[in-house]
Amino acid sequence: MSTKHVPPSANSVSFNCPNCGALAHQSWFRLGIDPLDKDTTPHILTSGIVDNVIKDLDDDDKANAEKQLRQYTRGVPFIPNPKTTCYGINILGNAHVSRCYSCNKVAVWLYDKLAYPAEQYGPEPNDDLPGDILRDYQEASTILDLSPRGAAALLRLCIQKICIHLEEDGKDLNADIGSLVEKGLDPRVKKSLDTVRVVGNESVHPGQIDMRDDRETASKLFNFVNLIVEIMISQPKHIDTLYEEKVSEGKKEAIKKRDGASD
Repeated sequence: MSTKHVPPSANSVSFNCPNCGALAHQSWFRLGIDPLDKDTTPHILTSGIVDNVIKDLDDDDKANAEKQLRQYTRGVPFIPNPKTTCYGINILGNAHVSRCYSCNKVAVWLYDKLAYPAEQYGPEPNDDLPGDILRDYQEASTILDLSPRGAAALLRLCIQKICIHLEEDGKDLNADIGSLVEKGLDPRVKKSLDTVRVVGNESVHPGQIDMRDDRETASKLFNFVNLIVEIMISQPKHIDTLYEEKVSEGKKEAIKKRDGASD
């Protein structure tokens, strides 16, 4: 028996979330506007700014603050926690936000039309995809059906940016992916990237349109972006988290001494 699908609507408190797809209750919010000082522009937090802020925080504050600040760099709307409120601000007419009870993400509405998120056709991005790369990934997802060649070009650019994020040179993807293999990336991933012309003799420069690209090629590139992030970012992060949470300080010191003695 198929699950009932309820399209998102500004006249409903329960529909399939445009972010996670779950049929769930939606909470609605008005939007307030608070004027900035004259000649002041919005303060856009970049990954570099957040990195500098986080490194100066005490360890007790760092974990929660980083999670909150990283949301700004992803370039998507969200409701801060703790919430920041101002009294006496003006309401922005014909604009509302809905928040999904299932995934806690928000959607932005203008009048009765969904303005964000744009309809996406690619797979969900890995949660650890850096914010500046995530925006390229999401753009590729929104144009997958309209322009698979454009989506493929953006996704090759994502792979190049991931390499740079992982401290590779970023100029030669063949060399960068080879270096990542030495650092733990499965060699089969490098071999598979040849089939979508990221590496190999027929490789296409990141960001350039390849007239041979089709929807199948772009779909594979989405998966490769997520796979590289999973192996090179997510898995090491999970291991580090387990180590910090489960291994006592005494055992950590013993491991340091053991590893030092074996060098």
